[in-house]
Amino acid sequence: MLKFKKLSAIILIIGLSILMVSCNGDEETSLVEEVDLSGEMKEIEAFGIVKAVESKDVIIDFPAKVLDVIAIEGQHLGLNDPILTLDLSDYNDLVNDANNQLNIANLEYQRANASLKGLSIQDINIELEKLNNDLELAKNVYEKALEDHNSNEVLYNLGAISKENFQKSKLALDEAQNIVEANEYQQQLTTENYQQELNQLSTKQSTERYQVSIQNERIKQIESNLKSLENKINKPYIIDKQIVSEFENAAIYDIFYNPGNIVDTTVKAFTIVNLDSLIIEADVVEEFIRDVKVGSSVRIVPIADRAKEYSGKVLYISQMAFTNNNETEIPIRISIDNIDSFLLPNYNVDVFIDLQ
Repeated sequence: MLKFKKLSAIILIIGLSILMVSCNGDEETSLVEEVDLSGEMKEIEAFGIVKAVESKDVIIDFPAKVLDVIAIEGQHLGLNDPILTLDLSDYNDLVNDANNQLNIANLEYQRANASLKGLSIQDINIELEKLNNDLELAKNVYEKALEDHNSNEVLYNLGAISKENFQKSKLALDEAQNIVEANEYQQQLTTENYQQELNQLSTKQSTERYQVSIQNERIKQIESNLKSLENKINKPYIIDKQIVSEFENAAIYDIFYNPGNIVDTTVKAFTIVNLDSLIIEADVVEEFIRDVKVGSSVRIVPIADRAKEYSGKVLYISQMAFTNNNETEIPIRISIDNIDSFLLPNYNVDVFIDLQ
């Protein structure tokens, strides 16, 4: 409701001295005088409500049980004054479970990593070198046996040696050839087995690398979960097992819990307001907003005790108008310079905006 304090009126004093019309109609007197008695408008009065700029809806977003509700609705609180006492057993169980999971994941990671590092096959180079030497020796023996056999064949055809000696050289040649073929086969078989072992090793290494990667990601996930749990309780309004006030001058309302309640992580536990952040929110009727300026001085008179008076200034004028009860109004905000413990959130006040 806006009261316009200016007295603006034009009073017409009509003095009728005497209207006399003589019987002969030769005399008529009329006197009219206009006087403006209006004064200048000094201030605008509006209705306002005390509001807190800084308020917080506190949500307990971890499992717990409410043991005690210490604060009461509307209570004044100082810094670190207790509000709720919690049983943190369920929360601590979560932290312990996460730490156990982290220990197991670290052990699994170490096992997989050790298994990966231990995957190897015996160096086959020595064995292959031995097979190469044996094969080279067998080939040399074969070449010598072939040479002897060819010589014996010439001698046999000349009748210089017996058939028995010629056949012996043929048997020695066949035996040498068999040894060469056996060594070649062993060399091929060893090489193929080595390649197969290499393929199997590569498969096992890929599997173990995958296990190492899985365990590494699991460790990161568990560590992130632990960090999140720590952040949930590492807040300025939580000290040990209590939820406390984080403001030096505060009031609390909308307390949701009672002793024995299980915490609901989806709803607020209470709302706390910083009483050092109080302002006045008021509405000015459209026709007078042009006379209101940011920085204008304001007198504030609470409805609860009209003998009290506070001072302030216009902090903000909305850039939008709103309709309220078929009347267009513009919201403004007003500071409170000499605030005390009497003025509380949602108190109704009259504000007098100085237009000088």
